[in-house]
Amino acid sequence: MNKMTTRLFLLFFFLLPLCAGASEGIPVVVEVTGQPTRFDEKEGTFVPLVPGYSLIRPTLVFCGEGTDLILSFPGKIAARIAENTRVVVGPAANHRYELDLQLGTVSALLDPRRDLSKDPVFAIRTQHGVTEAVGTFYAVTEYKGQTYAAVKTGKVSKRIVPPSMEDFASYAQSVTEKSEIPSPVEKPDPVLPPPPPFPPIP
Repeated sequence: MNKMTTRLFLLFFFLLPLCAGASEGIPVVVEVTGQPTRFDEKEGTFVPLVPGYSLIRPTLVFCGEGTDLILSFPGKIAARIAENTRVVVGPAANHRYELDLQLGTVSALLDPRRDLSKDPVFAIRTQHGVTEAVGTFYAVTEYKGQTYAAVKTGKVSKRIVPPSMEDFASYAQSVTEKSEIPSPVEKPDPVLPPPPPFPPIP
């Protein structure tokens, strides 16, 4: 178990009583590293995200290089948004959280004692479909038009379904049109100098 996974597990169990007692269905930022930002529609620009901020409406979140954040969701769920990630996050709708992952990686940890008949469903949408948690710990990555799902514990269900929250897709599109969303810079492969010529044969 790597350092980031351990950090997510510890935060999850520390926050579990708070998650269990919440009823509004609104995710909250609980920890940040670096300077994650969110897109402010009113100002038309990105503004810093700080611990304690509640995502009361679908919001575009961006974590650049060396930046990440952890969210607490009512329903005994914690999620980490990794560096170089942009994702739309909002409150539950129709008893369901559905994150719209545009680029990067989101990992989620769900309490195995969750009551699936009462607690909200948690899913991550990419352009290829929706990955929904059946187990307790999994991650989804969107990179260069491909979607990857890694399961640490339990199982996930991946399928192509229409958006459960139509405003997620339209919101993400409108944000993209209004703002210049920073993207990770790919470092080119180093150009090596040609080998020195062999010495002439006497």
